[in-house]
Amino acid sequence: MSRALDPALAAALSAGVIVPAILLMLTFKSGTRYVWSGVGNLVYDAQTYLGVGSLGSIGTIIEGTEVKADGTSVKLSGIDPVLQGECLTDIQLGAPAKIWFALFSEGTTLIGAPYLLFAGAVDKPTVIASPGEVTISLALENSLINLQRANQRRYTSADQREVYPTDTAFGWVEQLQDQALSWGA
Repeated sequence: MSRALDPALAAALSAGVIVPAILLMLTFKSGTRYVWSGVGNLVYDAQTYLGVGSLGSIGTIIEGTEVKADGTSVKLSGIDPVLQGECLTDIQLGAPAKIWFALFSEGTTLIGAPYLLFAGAVDKPTVIASPGEVTISLALENSLINLQRANQRRYTSADQREVYPTDTAFGWVEQLQDQALSWGA
C-alpha cells in the first residue's frame, strides 16, 4: 500500500540533518492521553502533547508485504509506586492507540504533518515494580489481530436483535431446528 508522506516532511528527511520525535495517542478509561518524546508541552492538531523525554519508549514497528498482525509496545518508566493501582485500573483493553513520527526545525516547530507509523489497540499491560519506581509496558496490537479471533455472533433471533432491535429476519430459525422434514416419499 502506498503511503502519503507530507512533502515538507519528505524534503526534511532528504536534507540530512533532522530532529526526530515520536507522538503518541493512548485511550484510557478516564480519557485520551497525548504524549511525545520531547520535554515540555507540544501543541499539534488542537491537542496538547505532554513531553515524557527519556521516561518513555516504543518497541519495534514492523511493516511488511504479508497480511500479518504485527504489534508493538509502549513503555513508560518512572511512575510513582503509589500510583501503580490507579494506572492499572485505568487501562482499557481494546482502546485505540496511534504513534506518529514527526520532524522539527529549530525549537518545537513541526515540519509538515507527522507521519502515522502505527494505529491499533491497547492489549495486555506488563508491570515491572522496583522499590523506587514502576515501569508499565503496554502491548499494542494491529487491528488485523481481529482476523485471528473467533466470531462470537450466533444466527439466532436474540443475537440479531442485540444489534438490530427491530429486525425479525431470524425469527423462524429456532423453529426450524425442531422441524422434521421428509425428503422424497
